Amino acid sequence: MRQYYKNAYAEYRLEAGILFLYYTTRCLSLHIATKVVQDRLRFQIDTPYPIYCDVREIIDSTKEARDYLLQEGSVLTLAIAFHIDRGLSESMLKFYLLHREPHIATQFFYEKDPAVAFLKKYREPKQ
Repeated sequence: MRQYYKNAYAEYRLEAGILFLYYTTRCLSLHIATKVVQDRLRFQIDTPYPIYCDVREIIDSTKEARDYLLQEGSVLTLAIAFHIDRGLSESMLKFYLLHREPHIATQFFYEKDPAVAFLKKYREPKQ
């Protein structure tokens, strides 16, 4: 299995049973959201992971992109830790948390280390 992949919109890394997803795009459209999820699913090869999702680069998103991520974005996801900054990404994430699927543990963090500590509880098999 690959440990790293990058497309025009995001970077994907697999480390110690956690998938690290770093958005590298400023604006999130439906096309970009679809591409990021499709590539993530191919990268995961049908294996569920807890996901560290760094959304600090995103400054704008379309309603269609947000709706798509709410519906399709959690496939093969054991838990999600969003790394955000205060401001726009925080506002977008609060909307997401209000409408997400309740069976997936989801939290947001302003620093990476607490986010990773949260995700370690959800690794399979325990590593």
